[in-house]
Amino acid sequence: MTKLKKMKKYSFLIVFFIGLTCFSQNYKGSLNSVEKEGLHKIMLTPEIRSASRDNFNFIRIKDSANKEVPYVLKYHSDQLFSTFVPIKILSNKRIKDSVTSVIIENKATEKLTSLILRIANADISKRYHLLGSNDAKNWFGITANNILYLNNSAQKSSVEKRINFPTTTYQFLKIEFNDKNSLPINILDAGKYINNYFSEDPITIKNYKQEITELKDSKITQIKFIANNSHQINSISIDVNTAFFLRNAKLIINKERKIKKRVETYQQVVANFQLSSKIENTFFLNNLNEKEFIIEIENKDNPSLKITNITLLQKPVYIISNLKKKQQYQLIIDTTFSKPSYDLGNFISEKTSIIEEEVSVNNFIKTKATPVIIKEKPFWETAVFMWVCIIFVGVLITYFALDLLKDVKHQEKK
Repeated sequence: MTKLKKMKKYSFLIVFFIGLTCFSQNYKGSLNSVEKEGLHKIMLTPEIRSASRDNFNFIRIKDSANKEVPYVLKYHSDQLFSTFVPIKILSNKRIKDSVTSVIIENKATEKLTSLILRIANADISKRYHLLGSNDAKNWFGITANNILYLNNSAQKSSVEKRINFPTTTYQFLKIEFNDKNSLPINILDAGKYINNYFSEDPITIKNYKQEITELKDSKITQIKFIANNSHQINSISIDVNTAFFLRNAKLIINKERKIKKRVETYQQVVANFQLSSKIENTFFLNNLNEKEFIIEIENKDNPSLKITNITLLQKPVYIISNLKKKQQYQLIIDTTFSKPSYDLGNFISEKTSIIEEEVSVNNFIKTKATPVIIKEKPFWETAVFMWVCIIFVGVLITYFALDLLKDVKHQEKK
């Protein structure tokens, strides 16, 4: 057998061995049938997320004909929305070539530090005074000789401008715009923005066993958490039935590092926090995704805390898909899949409000592992062939160099 054939044989055996030892991790579960056709929300449970290793590229939805059904991944997190609340304009009068006077009623006598004015599109600047009154007759100065700059908007017929001023509770506010040196502007509306905070309810992770140990010598309470699989944990809530306490605590994970030829296990602190009887003891974490971790509470000379419950929480992740009525669907996880590309993503946003009821995944199980067969490349595309070429060229160059050197020495003897 020639050397080349031996190389090809050995390279094939190496590739075949790798192919036999590489397996995809497969899981599947069935979706509840839907009663109404349209967009539906499917929550990815902690079990699904753990099976996918929080890599959502591995997920597919298949119909009864085993065809892919497009979906969009949506992270539902806490969000802050601002809502415009109009404030009544009592009068809007213009004195030709002099002043535009706008009176606004702060009926609830709220503390105001700013107003939003919606103004018809313009490209000018205006000087204005702001006055306040509680009877709309006697007016008192708040700010004077301010300038309002209006920038032309190419897309909208109106613009919003905020005017700021010292905190005031006057029942009436009057804005006087100076029209002597510029054209009047059209005030369409006045109001303020109110922030609304919408919080997505977290999911409780129940897969961890908890073990509490009192380390009396070091005056520490140690709580160990163990699960079969790792899970993404976004926050931890600790219920304590003890009065008047303030304790330092830390969250620890076990890590490994290689030192020369041996592997060493060490503990890494990933979070520090304080437990206090004055607050709700819920702590937010950044990317904790471990099978095991430990919480250590420093007791010092105090009695141990009476911990009644510890809840591990995870922010929900959903996929949104267009499902048909009474069709059978399966959610599949295969760790050999790459990120899908669907048109549906161009039509779904945070503001989409036509999503039907939530659909759950049932009978989620692990399926038989599928071997990943790596196809043998032609020999001329392999690394072995490349190295053969490099060595051959190197030998060829060396041969010509030596031959040239021999000729040079021969010429010198002449």
